Amino acid sequence: MDVLCIGEALIDMVSRERGKTLVTASQYTAATGGAPANVAAGLAKLGRQARMIATVGDDAFGRKIIHDLEAVGVNCALRMDPDHFTTLAFVKQGVEGDRDFEFSPGAHDYLSPEQVTADEIAQARVLHYGSISLRTPQSREATLKAIRLAREAGVVCSCDPNWRANLWSDHDAGRAAMCESIAHADILKISDADLAFLAPDHNGDYTGALQAVGFSGRLAAVTLGRQGSWYRAGERTGQVPSPHVQVVETTGAGDAFTAALLDRLLDCDLDVECLDDEGLRRMIQRACAAGALTATGYGAIPSLPDARGIDALLRMVGANGN
Repeated sequence: MDVLCIGEALIDMVSRERGKTLVTASQYTAATGGAPANVAAGLAKLGRQARMIATVGDDAFGRKIIHDLEAVGVNCALRMDPDHFTTLAFVKQGVEGDRDFEFSPGAHDYLSPEQVTADEIAQARVLHYGSISLRTPQSREATLKAIRLAREAGVVCSCDPNWRANLWSDHDAGRAAMCESIAHADILKISDADLAFLAPDHNGDYTGALQAVGFSGRLAAVTLGRQGSWYRAGERTGQVPSPHVQVVETTGAGDAFTAALLDRLLDCDLDVECLDDEGLRRMIQRACAAGALTATGYGAIPSLPDARGIDALLRMVGANGN
């Protein structure tokens, strides 16, 4: 197994009416989502062996999630909870394709520690997780168990913490959960907005902000939307732009970035030091292209690119992401 993802798998109800609020919108696309699930799907589309551990409802949406993930090649280890409905996330589109979320919490909060085994963790080269699964005691226990077992087995830990304000009644608890998830990470992908929530005074000093939130791993990428991504590997830092595309909506763009990043890292046996400066820049550039392509369609998983699509976009903009 290349990457084992753990955390939320849910249904994104994505508004198709740009600029309308969730009160006034009436047209939605139901799309399988959840950041770890999107990363698993993105990796599978790139030809990697990806497995997903999650809890969904024993309902039609839970079955849809399993169907959609398996359809793109994800190996699913999803528990169907008979007592809780599959989580729904309602996604409002801004006029520029930016998003706002409201959640109907459900089965994702009941990820079970019994779903996590030492043998399964040890079979992976990478464990990927986020911070939303630290929200409730049961899901938190399962996630931290997976991280502990990964550490014991020498499995690389990859993290993408996400801030979703209406999932946390206590914002300080949400901030603490994000920092806790970051502290365990070897590889970190975080959006500029989420980093600003954690370190509001960073003023573009990403190195200082990462230090402030407790990251001490081998590679960090701070995604900047249309401006691309800043990155740090050891003492090396840099920034690459994102290809310009016609944005439809941005759900899953960051997850596509993460999947493409992990895909390239797996090519070099997860050893960032083996990449020279140009190789490092190209890896981040390729991840930016994957994110940009995902923003050109509705819903994350249907829009996640394969390697051919990423290569085509990089050729179109005169870049080389290989």
